[in-house]
Amino acid sequence: MDITNNNQFKAFLDITENRSRILAMIVVMVHDFELAEDLFQETVLEIMKSQDTFDTTRCFASWACGIAKHVVQRYWRNQKNHPSSGYCEMVADLALISTEGSDDAWHYERIALRRCLQKVPSRMRKLLMLRYGHNYKGSQLAERTSYRQTSLRTTLARLRSQLRQCIEIQTIQNRSER
Repeated sequence: MDITNNNQFKAFLDITENRSRILAMIVVMVHDFELAEDLFQETVLEIMKSQDTFDTTRCFASWACGIAKHVVQRYWRNQKNHPSSGYCEMVADLALISTEGSDDAWHYERIALRRCLQKVPSRMRKLLMLRYGHNYKGSQLAERTSYRQTSLRTTLARLRSQLRQCIEIQTIQNRSER
């Protein structure tokens, strides 16, 4: 592909700008970060192939997430142990709905997440980074963090819950300041 082509360069920038939204939708659908990364790469290829069909009056993120939905569904069809078709459709549709929020909401939630992460003790930030940034799981994560493997799931669930609550509070505060 010739990335110097204006349309392809614009698509590349749009993909870069919306990477977190597209990847988040795929992660929601497949529940596996490594697999989601692979499927994201396939999605990028599909977007680049079909970028000439994109209607510029539409939201790029929604269009790209629609392509990601089809990539994941194609992956599921090729697997022997894929979820039931009703489940696949429901998860895909819910994930797509999550991408239809305003760009402002995503922007303020990212700001809120950064603020909330600053409030988390450094040991917990390290745990979050190793789990979600580097995708360490189970015994490998326990070994790197000095947590017992049996307590990791609970600790991470509590951290996610605390971050969700903090983000909601920060987002409400940001709205009231505007």
